Amino acid sequence: MSPPRYEGPSVREIAEMLRPHAESLALRVFPAAKRDGAFLCVGSIHGEPGSSLKIRRHGPDAGNWADYAMAKGAPGAGGDLIDLLQHTICNGSKADAVREAKRFLSIDSMDPAKLARHRSFAAKAIERNRLRDLDDKEKKRAQAEGLWLSSNVLTPSSPPVLYLQGRGIDLRQLGKMPGAIRFRPAMWHAQLKREVPAMVTKFQIGGKHAATHITFLHRHGDGRWTKLPLALAEPLGIKDKDFRLKQINGPAHTLRAHIPLWKGDTKGKLDDIPPGTVVECSEGIEDGLSYAMANPSARVIAGGTLGIIGVLRLPPHAGDFHVLAQNDENPEPIAALNDALQMQQAAAREDGSGRTVACRWPPQEFKDWNDWLRGARR
Repeated sequence: MSPPRYEGPSVREIAEMLRPHAESLALRVFPAAKRDGAFLCVGSIHGEPGSSLKIRRHGPDAGNWADYAMAKGAPGAGGDLIDLLQHTICNGSKADAVREAKRFLSIDSMDPAKLARHRSFAAKAIERNRLRDLDDKEKKRAQAEGLWLSSNVLTPSSPPVLYLQGRGIDLRQLGKMPGAIRFRPAMWHAQLKREVPAMVTKFQIGGKHAATHITFLHRHGDGRWTKLPLALAEPLGIKDKDFRLKQINGPAHTLRAHIPLWKGDTKGKLDDIPPGTVVECSEGIEDGLSYAMANPSARVIAGGTLGIIGVLRLPPHAGDFHVLAQNDENPEPIAALNDALQMQQAAAREDGSGRTVACRWPPQEFKDWNDWLRGARR
């Protein structure tokens, strides 16, 4: 009688076994990679210094990676650790990537006991990381909520109100202050290594505070309030594109949350809107409030980033969904906008709402909706 045939692990199982070792494997492939929070960053699959390619270091999605300078779905644009090996040291060969992964895990001998140990270790590590990730996200969410709750409610003379006035957004014309926006006199700025004033705005999902959007502000000598001037980056040797003018604290993306900017003719939270209510969604706070200034009856929300716009959850009874787009000429934001539209179109099919998902564009002579409101032609 022949011994029972032992089936080896599938490619998917091998990728899961690699997750607990994501950081060490990625550093072998990319010695120049730098840690940035939850990610390891390099310039591309060629491994040069940079930040376009990001690899998640830990958590349930450890090892997942994406090159944000490439179009989504293009070869070498993202995937799991098997895909990473395939597009780097294995010259595009999936079979070689699987063999390399087996060597890394020391399971190339196909010993059943050794494979069983790896499967068990990977399963326990993934569950442990999942629970730790949930705990970390809840801590960050609670901290973000505390940050917002401890900030000042807006008054007509609050710095965020004056900042928005400088952008052509006069909240007095709307008749009330957006309840999601508050002011924090001192907020730590990691690059400047000091505290600066900030406009803090809440993300929410249902009735739950999910995250806090932070816009760093600056008071000029003549009394004007603006975002942090890029000139502050020069003495620090920071490039303009890397200088942090805003950030998001908390798991806004994971919780699929939104910024409730303006309720228009409706009342209550987004889940309570009347069936068929059209939802307008901007990326930035300024664009959304600019649209509300011209269309005060509209229900307006914001995503903070195009990535969050793609995943934010709409109630199934919501009407058409319009993204307040910008006339951008750079390929990266154009690709991110297309991804967001496709994801929301897929969500509309899945929830059976039948809503139309499309862009609202400002006239071509304006870069964005705030420029349009101010008449700031390009």
